[in-house]
Amino acid sequence: MAITIKTICGVTVTNLIILGSVGCSNTPAPWTQQDDSPWGAKHEAEAQNAAYDQAVLDASLNDLNDPVLLADPDPEPVVMQAPEAAPAPELITPVVIEEEPEVVEEKPATQDIMAMLSTNYAVQVFAGSTVGSVEKFKTNKDVADLMTVKTDRSDSILYVLVDIHSNRAEANTAAAALAIKTGSKPWVRSLSGLQKIVAQ
Repeated sequence: MAITIKTICGVTVTNLIILGSVGCSNTPAPWTQQDDSPWGAKHEAEAQNAAYDQAVLDASLNDLNDPVLLADPDPEPVVMQAPEAAPAPELITPVVIEEEPEVVEEKPATQDIMAMLSTNYAVQVFAGSTVGSVEKFKTNKDVADLMTVKTDRSDSILYVLVDIHSNRAEANTAAAALAIKTGSKPWVRSLSGLQKIVAQ
């Protein structure tokens, strides 16, 4: 029991020392200050809101005495600006690609040769398996005035380049001149023999 009283006395003395030091402090105790309430800021905000609400209510009541507009005022005209013109597109210079001229194969003069007199003579200068080869020979040797004829001999198509004359003597003279000009040896034959092998 003596320990308990001693403990109580010690606690009491300690409390008195604490109270004494607090009493000697320069700042007053928090519970003694009136403005330090945690609810003070809340009460002040409510008071300001109430004052604002009253001001709005007073303004609304004053507006009731003003005449009421039945229609909205005319809006200010909107000035539209013309859109800016788009920049002119760049002119593109077309690229011209030159193509090789198409080689047009000349149609053999089969009908013409069949309409000629069979007593005539033909000077055969060149024979080829295509019209193109005959035309190339004509261009290279400068004999464009000669006639190309399509022939069929033993189911083999040949295109022959011929010069037609009314008699054998004229055909022989033309053959000699063509041999010098083309560098080949022409063949003189009867037109009737050539007409027999013309392909239809």
